[in-house]
Amino acid sequence: YPPPERRPNIAIDSPSALSRRPPIDCILPRPLALARLFAVIDHQAPCFDNLNLKNSMVFARSLRASEQWSFLPILNITKGLPDVYYTSPESSVFRAVVDMVKLRSGSLIVGDGNKAQGILTERDILDKLPFEAGAARSLRVTALMTPSDSLVSAPPSFTLDQCVHEMQSGGFRHLPIMQGGAVKAVISIRDIAQHVASALSKAPLSEPTTVEELMAAKEGGFGTGVSSSASVGDAVKLMRDTRSGAALVSDGDSFGIMTERDFLTKVAVYDEADPNSIPISSIMTRSGSVKSVPPTGRVADCLSLMVAGGFRHLPVVQKSKLVGVISMQDILQHFLGSK
Repeated sequence: YPPPERRPNIAIDSPSALSRRPPIDCILPRPLALARLFAVIDHQAPCFDNLNLKNSMVFARSLRASEQWSFLPILNITKGLPDVYYTSPESSVFRAVVDMVKLRSGSLIVGDGNKAQGILTERDILDKLPFEAGAARSLRVTALMTPSDSLVSAPPSFTLDQCVHEMQSGGFRHLPIMQGGAVKAVISIRDIAQHVASALSKAPLSEPTTVEELMAAKEGGFGTGVSSSASVGDAVKLMRDTRSGAALVSDGDSFGIMTERDFLTKVAVYDEADPNSIPISSIMTRSGSVKSVPPTGRVADCLSLMVAGGFRHLPVVQKSKLVGVISMQDILQHFLGSK
């Protein structure tokens, strides 16, 4: 197929343009043809010749051209990302937590804007903050952050699939995009979910997966749980041990949920009490205020609901009974798979 400099200067949607070009399927294998065609239409024209398409769950599930965003450079498809938020290495953890809550951000780059010394995330707060009143005020962010020598980052040329692979391999949800030592953006699992949900809404799968099928395929489908008599400290310990982002709370015939965000916005931001002394029932989101889905619900719809609502976990309820929980990460792993 002619390179861009040898192509006729005719609009791609012009009938005459299409009639003068040989069918692209005749030149390239179909998945690769669709990927290159989408790139031409989007004026990106990256090279797809070295991609391992056979191992991609995106192509295994569908050959629609609208799904080829997963092979475009990440910064080309993540338009409208928020600014990169920084905190000084000299700042206290309390100051950083207050900033994260105000900015509604799950992470802060630790540095002066020219060089990243590390990253501080919601998960760092949950995993590393001591169970002591005033601990956040007495510690600097450098004590809890992931330092630069352990920081996993990606270049702007990384595709969405490659970013997801890095996150899954490392078990984290925030990936700095760096160029020449400068942080260009911080890609979160929510950013990726937004684009996957958008693509699926434009080109729904012919055989949509149900929540029940997703739960059956994943391990620990019921989720991590504690009783309503437990403390916040009990839930945090369990979330640390199981590497879970949420804890389900059983409360008789009802239920609740406590997430990493709840710990950040309702406990760490005040820094006034030992989490072991705080009843989980005082900060959990109760079932009457929790969005939930039935086992027969479509997974793609669940992802759209999470993106619209700004949360990462959905309890699964059948006949008013809690039967499990699914996360945003579960859904993305299902659609994008892992290499």
